[in-house]
Amino acid sequence: MTQISTQAEVFFDRYVYPDWLRAHCLLVGRIAETIVAVRADVGPEARDIALAGYLHDIGKSPLVAGDAREHNELSALILAAEGLTGAVEPARRHAIYTVLDPATAPTTLADKIVYVADRRGGLRVESVEVRARGTAERHPGFAAEIERAVPAAKALEAEVFAGLPFAPDELEAHLIT
Repeated sequence: MTQISTQAEVFFDRYVYPDWLRAHCLLVGRIAETIVAVRADVGPEARDIALAGYLHDIGKSPLVAGDAREHNELSALILAAEGLTGAVEPARRHAIYTVLDPATAPTTLADKIVYVADRRGGLRVESVEVRARGTAERHPGFAAEIERAVPAAKALEAEVFAGLPFAPDELEAHLIT
């Protein structure tokens, strides 16, 4: 465990994350933390980006069950209320379909890293296509949108991984532990 993942665990406990959500968020956070560790163009915001990876789904907490807003919007609101301003927009822009609308698409490097980390991390490291298929199976009403988002997600993945010392399909072997 890293210092950032240990900090995230405090939020997992406070927001009563079920085991599956904790496992998913730990993986997405590790992916984000791994990417920021090897990118030369990430400066002091590296901690915020990694923390956003760990906490991107805080809006799925059972404490806010029944709220009709999208989980990514709830995540942004919760993170803002917690004073984690550097994690707000990456959390708001991480859902697969956000790339379909210029108003919600990931725009900053932080947004893009968290988006890609979530596209690669389900309960295990997966390809964008496999992860999208699983999401569509869980949310069949959004299957068409998810399918339309895959090319843009792949393009963001290529952008985030450009110049890294490993390719997306080698990610699992390089994860920070």
